[in-house]
Amino acid sequence: MISPPRIGLTTTRIARDVPGGDLYIHPSTYDKAVTAAGGLPVAIPAFMPEELLDHYLDMIDGMLFIGGADLPPALYGGGEPTGATLDLHVAQNHLTLVKKVFSRGLPALGICLGMQEFNVAFGGKLIPDLGERAALHVRRGGPQYHWGTIEPGTRLAGIFGAGGIRLNSFHHQALDPDRLVEGIRIAAWSGDVIEAVEFEGNIFRVGVQWHPERMPEDRHCGRLFAAFVASCAAQRSI
Repeated sequence: MISPPRIGLTTTRIARDVPGGDLYIHPSTYDKAVTAAGGLPVAIPAFMPEELLDHYLDMIDGMLFIGGADLPPALYGGGEPTGATLDLHVAQNHLTLVKKVFSRGLPALGICLGMQEFNVAFGGKLIPDLGERAALHVRRGGPQYHWGTIEPGTRLAGIFGAGGIRLNSFHHQALDPDRLVEGIRIAAWSGDVIEAVEFEGNIFRVGVQWHPERMPEDRHCGRLFAAFVASCAAQRSI
């Protein structure tokens, strides 16, 4: 029996002053999306030292970087925080994983925060607060559904088709289009806000600003995760 491709997932920290200690977790919607696409999710605790991260990466075939709170602005020169931020150690763990995953040639999918981590890990910048533009992308108590446009000729266009696409969003930050890292290209926009990026080359390295894992009834979840998991399986067989 052929085992499913193993997909690493980042985790975030919930501090608890109890004997059991802190929680290092991620929402189950990511696990459900991965398993529905034929993958086997493997959580990587964000307290792991760098040398142990390599052992986790030895075991997996691809990496999913989940959404979450803001990256600490100190990591990209962004000034004062404009919202809830990740624990600094967790953020550093995630950025280290980005670098290691890319250096190993593993497929990677970044969602919301995960896409932002792709840019920051290699020296790119974020727009710390979209201000009034955020009203088009998020609302208190739930997502704001809006339309984006996928660029033709991109990997994302091969998955969804180029042109208009319905998106959900929960973010108030975005990649700074003037401070993108080398090798990255914009794959989708909503107005002047970057909604997706991908990296040059044949390896699946895609970041989306929206949350496809929260749209299981839509084509987003099935198509994107199926393409990602299939790339992980193909990469393993090379």
